[in-house]
Amino acid sequence: MRRIFGRLVLLGAAAGAFYALLNYLRDSEGAKKGDVQMVLDTGATVEPDPAEAQEFADIARKVLEIDRENR
Repeated sequence: MRRIFGRLVLLGAAAGAFYALLNYLRDSEGAKKGDVQMVLDTGATVEPDPAEAQEFADIARKVLEIDRENR
């Protein structure tokens, strides 16, 4: 009985680690074309290049994390 319980605990830990890794990889995906658009004062819409888009996405993600922490 104790051996089965120990194996279930290890299986649960492995599943939790897999789930955490999956979420980490999903959140760290780069910005794709069309994910980030800037609207200028003139009303024109501009899509930045992938490196700039990734930077904007990272900043937005950090702002959302800070907002969640302050609630």
